[in-house]
Amino acid sequence: MKKVSKIVGLVLLVLILCTIGYGYFISKPLPVGVAGQEAELFTDKIQTAINQKAWDSTAAVSFEFAGDHKYLWDKKNDLIQVKWSKNKVLFNTKTLEGIAFENDIKILGNEKAELISKANNYFNNDSFWLIAPFKLRDPGTTRSIVVQDNQKALMVTYASGGSTPGDSYVWLVDANFVPTAWRMWVSIIPVGGIETSWEDWNTYNNTIKIASTHKGLINLTLKNIKTGQSIEEINNGQNPFSAL
Repeated sequence: MKKVSKIVGLVLLVLILCTIGYGYFISKPLPVGVAGQEAELFTDKIQTAINQKAWDSTAAVSFEFAGDHKYLWDKKNDLIQVKWSKNKVLFNTKTLEGIAFENDIKILGNEKAELISKANNYFNNDSFWLIAPFKLRDPGTTRSIVVQDNQKALMVTYASGGSTPGDSYVWLVDANFVPTAWRMWVSIIPVGGIETSWEDWNTYNNTIKIASTHKGLINLTLKNIKTGQSIEEINNGQNPFSAL
């Protein structure tokens, strides 16, 4: 799955505030980090705190984003079902091949391709708010230690894997190395260092820690989060991907 940094709504709000000159939102320079063993050990501690190993072996995930986007994710097989408004799209995240429906009517041709592309964009954005802490060592990332508010923090820079290479996120953590917030330096937002919280951490399948609430310029809540080892386990015994 590709990492993306399209942060819908937040971008618009930041642009408006910048336009009106709201003083609080002064762009902060990207901190200078130090890569090396300390950064990798810091990363290890975050991954242990949220149980990266359990996430990596998880086969199926479902969640709702912002109340309208509903996801069923066959993580093991790179398959996604996305529902929003009157649309339902099922597709392979590697090939972008799949099927699409509008009001339960199957859509074909260019319109189908457009719906799959839109669903994929939604998934890339929305899922990042769910699983970004599990992507600290994605291909194309570099990690470094920075100092924020007199505390050490972890900066992760994405050199590849998305549409905006060079985006950086600085993770602030608590005493147990569970993330509490991130600060963003991303090309799609003209103000550097915008902070959003990561909170309401809950444990799924008695192992994986996932945050469901983000507070900042806008507030985001992810609901109905489920994880399991099969789609049937988290979807009332049903597997919609048999239609693909």
